[in-house]
Amino acid sequence: MEFAALFGIGGFVALWEARRAALWASISALVPLALLTLAYALVEPPETAIGWPAAALGLAALLVGATTPLGRHRHRPGASLGLAAFAAGATGAIALGATMVLQEAWLTVALAMQVPVLAWLERQLSLRELRGVALLVAAAVLVRLAINPSVLDYEGYGWIAYGYGLPALGFLVAARWMRTAPGGKGDDLVVMVLEAGALIFTTLMLSLGIHRWMAGSLQEAPSSLAEVALHTLSWLGLALLLAADRRWSARTVAVWGRRFLVLMAATAVLFLHLVALNPLWNDEWVGTWPVANRLLLAYGAPALLGLVYLWYDPPPSTALRSAAPVLPLLLIATNLALEIRRVFQGPVLSGYEMSDAEWYSYSAGFLLFAVGMLVVGIRFGWGWMRHAGLVLVLAVVAKVFLSDMSDLEGMYRVASFLGLGLCLVGTGWLYQRLLRPPAPGTPPDAPPELPLEPPLSPTDTLLDQRTH
Repeated sequence: MEFAALFGIGGFVALWEARRAALWASISALVPLALLTLAYALVEPPETAIGWPAAALGLAALLVGATTPLGRHRHRPGASLGLAAFAAGATGAIALGATMVLQEAWLTVALAMQVPVLAWLERQLSLRELRGVALLVAAAVLVRLAINPSVLDYEGYGWIAYGYGLPALGFLVAARWMRTAPGGKGDDLVVMVLEAGALIFTTLMLSLGIHRWMAGSLQEAPSSLAEVALHTLSWLGLALLLAADRRWSARTVAVWGRRFLVLMAATAVLFLHLVALNPLWNDEWVGTWPVANRLLLAYGAPALLGLVYLWYDPPPSTALRSAAPVLPLLLIATNLALEIRRVFQGPVLSGYEMSDAEWYSYSAGFLLFAVGMLVVGIRFGWGWMRHAGLVLVLAVVAKVFLSDMSDLEGMYRVASFLGLGLCLVGTGWLYQRLLRPPAPGTPPDAPPELPLEPPLSPTDTLLDQRTH
């Protein structure tokens, strides 16, 4: 303690007459903090002593108090860096005190709350040097929350909410204060890191909360279609929020963040929803209610959110805009097929038996779905949906002629051909009705003519002459 006091007081006294005030301020602020940290690490067992956190808080108070006289001489060379050194030392002392007292998630929250404090000090004192300190603290919090495997051992549900939610809120507040700092040059790399950290914490909070709720333990691997569907919906919902909020939609972190979230959701859909965890061979119970079941959760809801997201934030290139709706439409088609199978097979879809009624229902259901796509595509001028509907109609026609003709018997075969014929006639009528070009020689619609004024009567003529 004597050495800490010697360096602290000696450095503070020396900085007033020295040419390098920043150097002596750094010695006065950081050497006592380093000595206190070393002494705490060497004592066994340190967590039982109450004096250690009291000493850390006392050091933080002294360093904050040292900024007052130095702030009156900010015109001196190196005074601003000296203020930043004292502020960084006070922040480090508070972090050390939190480490001595707190554990697990609350320790991370205490560290994260220093970031908005540093941002507020930087805004009030116009000390851009504090941004480097804030960046170091933010990096420590990101490492502790994002890539620290020990968080999987924490017990309970509540720590996920405050352990990730409060740091995300603190990072957002700090980013806003730094971005709107006086001078108009506050938007920099530190702000981007804070915004990215807030987005990462929010995503982890949602994902870990869902996993803890569904699996019962964070150490278990996701294994059910329902849990993976909730993860996909949370990522798509967060991406849609970033696209719809005009205050954030143009920010670099928001643009690339929502694209990465959509990429994660699309990857989960392709490899987990449609392949690995497909209830056709996964033996997972999908529910007994029609429509409102796990099939809607895993296929219909992600497709709807995906289409809404594409409407809010269409891909930048023409090729991607044409290809992106394929996956939501594939999800809708999968939901329809699995829902038809659930009607005939029950809540467990795996198995090889299939009746004529079920096989016919696929033809009828997908034919109606194709007609619906055609109507919507024609109504709103969406060529990609109209073309997808035509492809689906051709696929149903191929199924009817190649399979239903030989596999179905009796009235199901008749109904299959009759339904196909009626739908094809209706499709042709739609195309003729809605997409028929105007007949040649038809003049374009003329603008409506203004009504002619009635002729003046002799009395009106006489009145007009008298007024002139």
